[in-house]
Parts: sequence; C-alpha cells; structure tokens
Amino acid sequence: MIPQDLNPFAEAGLPLVAATGVLVWLFAVVFAVRRVIAAVRGRTQLNVTDRYVVVTGCDSGFGQGVVKHLVARGARVVACCFTEEGAQTAITLGATSAPRVDLTDLDAIAALAADVKAQCNGKLWGLVHNAGVVLPGFVDYQPLSFYRHVMEVNFFAPVALTQHLLPELRAAEGRVVLISSVDGLVSLPGNAPYDASKFAIEAYADALRVELAAANVDVSVVNPSTMRTPLAMSFFDGHQKAWNEMNRLNPDGAWKQQYPADWLDAYIKANAENLKRIAQDPQHAIGDIVHGICAKRPRLRYLSGTLAKTLFYALWVGPESWSYAFKRATIQPPPPTGRQGVLP
Repeated sequence: MIPQDLNPFAEAGLPLVAATGVLVWLFAVVFAVRRVIAAVRGRTQLNVTDRYVVVTGCDSGFGQGVVKHLVARGARVVACCFTEEGAQTAITLGATSAPRVDLTDLDAIAALAADVKAQCNGKLWGLVHNAGVVLPGFVDYQPLSFYRHVMEVNFFAPVALTQHLLPELRAAEGRVVLISSVDGLVSLPGNAPYDASKFAIEAYADALRVELAAANVDVSVVNPSTMRTPLAMSFFDGHQKAWNEMNRLNPDGAWKQQYPADWLDAYIKANAENLKRIAQDPQHAIGDIVHGICAKRPRLRYLSGTLAKTLFYALWVGPESWSYAFKRATIQPPPPTGRQGVLP
C-alpha cells in the first residue's frame, strides 16, 4: 500500500483523474457519433435527373464507368473524349453528347466550354476532371517535353476548363470533382512528371475548395491507388517510350551508364508482373467519383482502393524518413551503378 501522503492520486488528484477519464470517454463518444452522422449523411443521394455533368477523359477506364453510372441516375452527361472511338462508345453508354477535344489546346477548351454553356442553359451541376496522361521514366531519361505534355493535360486543362465554367457552377451551387492519385500524396520514383502534375492539382483543389465555399460549390478530390485501367496497366511499358526518346535526343549521354537497355528490360518485366497483382477493380474509384457528384454531403477527399487507405495513407502521414526508405527499396532491380537501400 502506498502511503497517502506519497500517493499522487490521493485527495485532489482523484477528481482530476476522474475528470480526465470522463473527458476521454466523452471525446470517444462524440467522435463515434460524428462518424455515424457523416456516414448517414454520405448515404443520402440527390436527384440528379436532367442535371448536366461534364466528364473529361471518357475514352476508357474511369470516365466510361462514370458516364454509365450517371446516365443510370438520369443525369445529362457531356462526355469529353479525345478519340472518335471513345466518343462513339460514350454515346452508346447514354451520354447526351460526346465532344472530341484536345486538352492541350486552350482554344479547344474555350470552345468546349462555350458548347457546354449553350447545352446546359444554366443547369450545369457537375464537372469531373478525369482526363489524364502518364509518361513514366526515371529523371535521367525524362525529356522535358514529357513534363510539359503531362502538365498541360493533367493540370492546366482542369484549371482552364474550371475557370470557363465557374459562373454556371456557382449559379447551380454545383460540384467539382478532381481525379488526383495516391501519387498526389506520395511521390514515387520513376514517375516525376505525373507526380508533379498531381501535386499541383492537389494544391489547386485546396485553393478552389476554399474560394468556392461561399458559393456553396463543393470540391472533392479522388486519390485512386492502382486500378485495372488501360492507363495504369500500361504504366511500366511507358518507361520504354521515355528511354527511346532520350536515346534519340542524347544517344551518347552518361544517363545510359545508370540505366542501360538490358536493365530497363528487366525492370519493366519484373514490375509489370507486380502491377497485375496489386491492381484493383476500377469500381472503387468510379463509385467515389459518382458519390462526389450525387451525394448530399460529398467528402473533401476520397482514398480509393485498399492500398490508398492503408499503405499510401501511412506513407502520407508517417515520418518522411520511413517513406523515403520504402520508396528507395521499390526500385527493383536496382540500376547497375545505383546504391539501393542505404540511407545517407
């Protein structure tokens, strides 16, 4: 038995401990109630019948899935495509229109916005920025033109199209959904142009969300992990495109000592197989995108897919040194002259 005069919980200490315990339990109850309320509100869906929604990148993958789901809910979908084949598929899925547009052309984006305004007649409810390109490759063999192209499609196009359509979105108190990536939270080796574009769209979305709050326009960001889409499944093959282009531009450069052709072949083969094992059903992301457009209370952010909610979330919020060590270890097989797995 501890003598009363030495017991830290005696007399005045006991009420303090009791009060602390009550506060902890109260916090836990409030947290649980808030989660339940948020879940219930999140399930409440709005009637989007005859409301116009613009979706970019509808040639394949997420875009086509979103078109299908929104059409099923009665929405009038303007499905923006790059190819004629994609446009025909979108019309088959029930899109109201499927304009073809080159998102690297600012004049084409302005013309698209004008057509949208004419079509929707003030009823533009949603804008989904889904279009994107990825041009992977390690920085030694990444041509500068690849950075520019990725930024044009993944960042500048959403900025330009949103700016054109802001009056209509404000009038409808509508929605903007931007498709980012787990790469917008955690940059990964071998994908600098894409990662930079997604970090940029994250910053833009954060500013846009706050600035449109007074107009009751909700802005959501979707961060998918690897899904079974044509864009994702051809990722590692894309390294060859960058390598070939740098080989054309600088065939005798020192970069080849770090990344020779035989290493690249082994790298692509090994990692393409790993990609198949971790890729998930695109419905994870499609459901989140549709929720952002149709839910009464859309979320600020959607982490889509198991890896987004687990591994990438941990890398995002955990110590940067851990994330750094993990990402270094993912470069397998290591380049011939690289020092892998050794922290400085």
